Amino acid sequence: MSDKPFTTVKRDDLVPICPHCGNEITEVYMRTKGSGFVEGKNVLYFCPHCMKVLGFGQSRMI
Repeated sequence: MSDKPFTTVKRDDLVPICPHCGNEITEVYMRTKGSGFVEGKNVLYFCPHCMKVLGFGQSRMI
């Protein structure tokens, strides 16, 4: 295992590219299911150009 520190760098001058269609992503669409209070809130993030999934997220308040 490496002992090198992991750093993050904010880069507002770069535009990410969709790994599926190759278009620049200037916005990301999201769709949610669930209230997020008692039950979990599931979030799906997808490309606005090709509609393919970029990632998932989940949150729960309690």
